[in-house]
Amino acid sequence: MKSSQTHLPSLLGSLLFLLGAIFFFSIGLVMGVTALTSLFTGESVEANQTIFFLAFGFEGVLLLIAASISLQKFLNKPSVEQNTVLWLSKKQMAVCLITAGIAILLGSQISTLDSVNWIFLPLLTIPAVVLPLWLLLGLSVRKLPIGSRWQTWNVLGLGMTLGPLILITLEAAVIIIGFIGVIVYIVTQPELIREVERLSNEIVLLGPTSEEAIDLIAPYLTRPGVIVGALLYFALIIPAIEEVFKPIGVWLLASKLEAPAQGFALGALSGAGFALAETFGVSGQTSEWAVLLLTRIGTGILHITTSALMGAAIVLAWRERRFIQLIGNYILVVALHGLWNALAITFTFSTLMELLDQQGFLRTWQLPVSISMGLLAVAMFAILIASNHKMTPSATDAAPPPNP
Repeated sequence: MKSSQTHLPSLLGSLLFLLGAIFFFSIGLVMGVTALTSLFTGESVEANQTIFFLAFGFEGVLLLIAASISLQKFLNKPSVEQNTVLWLSKKQMAVCLITAGIAILLGSQISTLDSVNWIFLPLLTIPAVVLPLWLLLGLSVRKLPIGSRWQTWNVLGLGMTLGPLILITLEAAVIIIGFIGVIVYIVTQPELIREVERLSNEIVLLGPTSEEAIDLIAPYLTRPGVIVGALLYFALIIPAIEEVFKPIGVWLLASKLEAPAQGFALGALSGAGFALAETFGVSGQTSEWAVLLLTRIGTGILHITTSALMGAAIVLAWRERRFIQLIGNYILVVALHGLWNALAITFTFSTLMELLDQQGFLRTWQLPVSISMGLLAVAMFAILIASNHKMTPSATDAAPPPNP
């Protein structure tokens, strides 16, 4: 007999996802109107505008679906209690891989052609971003119980909205605190104050956007203190924060999940939602479009793997009080994330030193860092597949999750 009791959290989720959809549609609309205005006024249309128009529209549609299913859960519609089946056959996996590869290959050929890239790149961005993530997700949840329709869509929606919102807020707060700390330090150092004043005056005289001003600032960008500060923030602080909140949906549903296998699957889904939102947010960089999206596949492996491992540990901690394993998994995923970010930051500074024609031991590190990132991506993929196989036997015997 169907319960008449409503599910208030689903109503809150529906409102959150609806607001998220409105936000993405609004940004996409602004980008679309800007592109149309440029087209009708005879100005060149920027490809990033049309890419963001379609990408943010796609995210908005996903969140509308999540909002609809959450509302149905609030209204006790039985259809949302059906189990989600996410199974990709070998043929479907091959189609995803080939289609994504063709999209990236075509995009690499037209990304610099301003006359047509604004038309075709948006159409290629969707499969180039979505299909690799879909393939990775299919492999990570293969033969695992993922849960009901409302659980699945809620976790995906939370991974695209609440998780990123919390992380942006916390990471911005860390930046502000760090900036204040730097200001306080400079104020206590008279020599630094004089140096900053001198540099500021010269930049004003030369013009902030002049090549001379850039040459003046360049040596400061690759100082050891700047590099260490960037590594501390991107390789330690960001991973430590993100790996707590990326599987936000699993934290909220932990009491409803029956087995760590389900936490693993939903964690992977949450990581995929986070990776989708993050990748679409940077997909408008047309100059290195193909390289960027190829690199983002590695980032997708990172987010899905780490969130899946955390999802399994969260359920174990909730159901079996295995808090030591939760801490161990947390240290592991922070280490993986931190290593990936450290390599990415090292590559960035190496490239910057080469562009600015500066000498230093990092200048020649681009190739070994690129190889290291590729090997790390392969290692994380192996961890993902091995963890899925480890979860599969227990998933076979797991009872379906109880309805709340």
